[in-house]
Amino acid sequence: MQEMQKNLKEYIEQEFVRRENWAKMPAEIKRAADGRKVWVIKCPATEGEAKFFWGDYYYAVALQKYLERQNIYAIIDNRQDWGCDEEADVVLVLRGKYFYHPDRRNEKCLYIMWNISHPDMISKAEYELYDVVCVGSRHMAEELKDKISVPVVPLLQCTDTEIFCPEGETKKQYNGQYIFIGSTRGVMRDCVYWAADAGVPLHVWGSGWYEMMPEHKDVVDGTFMPNDKLPALYRSAKVTLNDHWKDMLDNQIINNRIFDALACGLPVISDGCDEMKEIFPDAVLYYDTKEEFDACIKKVENDYEAVKAKALEQYDMIKKEYSFERRVEELLEIAEKYKK
Repeated sequence: MQEMQKNLKEYIEQEFVRRENWAKMPAEIKRAADGRKVWVIKCPATEGEAKFFWGDYYYAVALQKYLERQNIYAIIDNRQDWGCDEEADVVLVLRGKYFYHPDRRNEKCLYIMWNISHPDMISKAEYELYDVVCVGSRHMAEELKDKISVPVVPLLQCTDTEIFCPEGETKKQYNGQYIFIGSTRGVMRDCVYWAADAGVPLHVWGSGWYEMMPEHKDVVDGTFMPNDKLPALYRSAKVTLNDHWKDMLDNQIINNRIFDALACGLPVISDGCDEMKEIFPDAVLYYDTKEEFDACIKKVENDYEAVKAKALEQYDMIKKEYSFERRVEELLEIAEKYKK
């Protein structure tokens, strides 16, 4: 009980300090921005060391980098600081797992939602809170624009092509190996089990796999792969397995691992949707069933040179159309079009 009381006391003290710092932020940011437009990226990652386990955090970091190159003063607010009002010109909310309520006391601010995951968690009323809604699918944008009064813009997921690219460090120990990066999500992810059961040389990183597949625990390399190690792994492996949440597929939102992997020239075996097949008609090996998955494995084993060549062809297209650099250009165009 004493330990619990001590922890509660420390938490309350930290919250008082945090909120005191919030009060100082507008003046400090105005000084630091020095006349530049201020953009705040509301990132759903947990503050502190935990943020490094969130893909959303690296998404926000990439956006910040390319915004700053456009002479924007860009700030990342992780979830614990979502209540801070920096008197921004634009607040960009990365809508994934958590709800954010725009603060309309800042009347000059343009509030943009970018829905990159968990679309089934968002209500019509939530969309209506924003000035502009961006969604990670052209299909979803077409469906949504007739249902809400707020402007809807398709803004697909992307990758940082300065980091995820064919040239760079490699890890030779993963040459010829199949990889999968992701937790179990508390359910068996078919592509992982099928690959392990087929006996392909598989390496898995993510939480929950030792418990989920005790008969295949030898394929589990660890519970986490640091983000800065991914490009070298992607350049080295033979193929990566991939899948999507059902609501992502239903709304045709492509996860950014597809773009990361293909930008490195890594072949992908994945489930898919019509929009994904339009963008990558033959660069991804698609499956819906175990039989189709087995056919993908057979294609990789029997015709790898052609499969690899097709993956390597994607970099220029991804850099031009599906890079963070391009998305920031589009976001700036959106902000200019709908500015207060």
